[in-house]
Amino acid sequence: MNDKQIEALLKLAGGKENIRHVQHDMDTTTLTLRDRTRMDLSVSDVLDLGADIRITGDYCSIAYEDESSQLYNTLQGMGVRKAEGDVLPATRRTRKKSLLYFISDVFRPLMPAILGAAVLKIVLAVITLFNESSLMDSQTFLIFKSIGDSVYYLLPILVAISTAYRLKSNIYVAAAIGGLMFYPQMTALLSGEEDVHFMGVPIVSQAIFFSASIWVILTIYAASYLDKVVEQKSPRVFKGILAPLLTFLILVPLVLMILGPIGTWIDQHLPDVVDSLLNDAPIVAIMLLGAVYSLMMIAGLHYWLLPIIINELMVNGFSLILPVMLVAFVAQAGASLATGLRSKQREFRKLAFWATGTALLGTPEPAMYAVNMRKRASFYSALLGGAAGGLCFGLMSVKAVALGGSGSLLEIPLFMEEGSLNLLHACVGLIISFCVSGVLTYWMIGKERKHV
Repeated sequence: MNDKQIEALLKLAGGKENIRHVQHDMDTTTLTLRDRTRMDLSVSDVLDLGADIRITGDYCSIAYEDESSQLYNTLQGMGVRKAEGDVLPATRRTRKKSLLYFISDVFRPLMPAILGAAVLKIVLAVITLFNESSLMDSQTFLIFKSIGDSVYYLLPILVAISTAYRLKSNIYVAAAIGGLMFYPQMTALLSGEEDVHFMGVPIVSQAIFFSASIWVILTIYAASYLDKVVEQKSPRVFKGILAPLLTFLILVPLVLMILGPIGTWIDQHLPDVVDSLLNDAPIVAIMLLGAVYSLMMIAGLHYWLLPIIINELMVNGFSLILPVMLVAFVAQAGASLATGLRSKQREFRKLAFWATGTALLGTPEPAMYAVNMRKRASFYSALLGGAAGGLCFGLMSVKAVALGGSGSLLEIPLFMEEGSLNLLHACVGLIISFCVSGVLTYWMIGKERKHV
């Protein structure tokens, strides 16, 4: 947070003298005001500041996300009185955020590691593109590739830790839950060589499905709730032991028993549904996949498309589904760029611009989780942009003639087909996807700002 933003918040609050007291809790600094009529709601960047204004009768407060405590420390240095005791329980209960915003909050602290690994992977992809075989076959290249992939391989654990930190839960229990699917015996068990059942419930042989970010976050959220309830009611001798025990003994198995049949049902029906749509209504199928591919990534469902893509390439010599990945990533990039252009927060704008670049080059997680999910307008616009690009791809029968899979603009050569305009059509669809998501995001955020 810079000085201009602090100045804007003070102006919004009606000046330092109008602040009754300040409190910092759960990475949020809350200013309780003396007189709400002295607030200056004309501050132009209230929306971009992310300030949450609560007015109940004569009570008024302004809450601001302040993970580094910079705002809190600045106000303390200016002589604003610190709140004594827990005087804001009602405010915390009434401050509701959407699931998308919470997921974004979970991913924000992970961005330095994810962006760093993403840039490394992009550099390695460029080396691969130029077919530098002497480098690609070396052990040094393989080690660098492992370094870049390690962050994404361990992402469930990182997400679990970040979720537990935000919920003030046990981060070590969370890490153990996040790492469950990496345990060698679980990996071997879910290798697909045999049917797996847990207490009579079928478990789909798709470990990546269980370790998808959304399921990890929801599991840690449930574990956090269980921990608070058990710690309040358990005898002193069992405190710190009973809650983790019940989490491992009951909660995690319960999650597996719930997700197992869901994954089994998806495994049985999703390929048939996609194949049926591709045969009967290919244009609609590609448009829908362009719209929902990002959602499938969040739920870990996109891996079920890989066997279909391989079958397409073997039978037809091309794939209609593979281009959908690229169009969805480009749509996330367009929304991220527009969100960054609309933002007045320097750090967030920098993150949005970097996320735009990584999304265009095959790593959409920073754009999707850390940027677009913070504003529903951005995320929904990205889905609509994917649908628009998918519709264009479907109408022009855009196809990939070889297996890529990273969803990067570096894979444009996969669309080169001798004697056709397939490459041109692909470029047109990608431009449409990028522009639709970007323009919609820019317009909708501006419209929201006018209503602040």
